[in-house]
Amino acid sequence: MGYVMEVYLGDMAKLEAVIGSKDDALLSRILEAGGGGVEPEIFRAIVNGGPFTDDDADDYTAAMEFLCLHLGGENIASVEFSFGDDPDITDLFYDWAFEDQLPEPESSGCGTWSKESAAEHLDEWLEDSGADFIDQDSGEMDWDEVSQDTWWANQSKVAGKDLFFFWGGLNCD
Repeated sequence: MGYVMEVYLGDMAKLEAVIGSKDDALLSRILEAGGGGVEPEIFRAIVNGGPFTDDDADDYTAAMEFLCLHLGGENIASVEFSFGDDPDITDLFYDWAFEDQLPEPESSGCGTWSKESAAEHLDEWLEDSGADFIDQDSGEMDWDEVSQDTWWANQSKVAGKDLFFFWGGLNCD
């Protein structure tokens, strides 16, 4: 089975603050926006802080992805992958980003890099191999040639935002 990972720039503190916020005005805005196809009761559970069920864990992931966008997040990449084919991709979301707040899903998920972690990754990469990607004539970095995660880390640094890696199954019929 194939999967797709959507990469977003956003604000982790804002996103986590929605869980259990009991913010009825926000819930109304989410539902008025259509909720991205997620059932209203899933958003109600998130905003009210529960009750949560393990059976709805994948729906919570979809809802958090919608909320990431709704709260000003920006989608910067979409990547198709298969587990085992690209460990660098799956390492990005190995840990469930909402571990203490929401049940962990089995066939979807979300990982995150704080803007500080992304900047640290970028600094380490620049120190180790960044000079290999500097155009000798202009002195500019050739961001088209770097690895995806390094480019995403640079986008995070430039925007001053956290990175989110939402993933789920891809219909491969």
